[in-house]
Amino acid sequence: MVSYWRQAGLSYIRYSAICARVVRAALKPQLRVEAEKATESNVKVYRPKQT
Repeated sequence: MVSYWRQAGLSYIRYSAICARVVRAALKPQLRVEAEKATESNVKVYRPKQT
């Protein structure tokens, strides 16, 4: 049996992102704000010095 997300032509990452967005949209306003903050991510890239 093939997963529904696979039949729809989605990758699992895209499918899980859609599900997460739907769940956050269904939350009460005060909890939604906290959930939105948790989705923000910061990435810092360090490049090694060339010698």
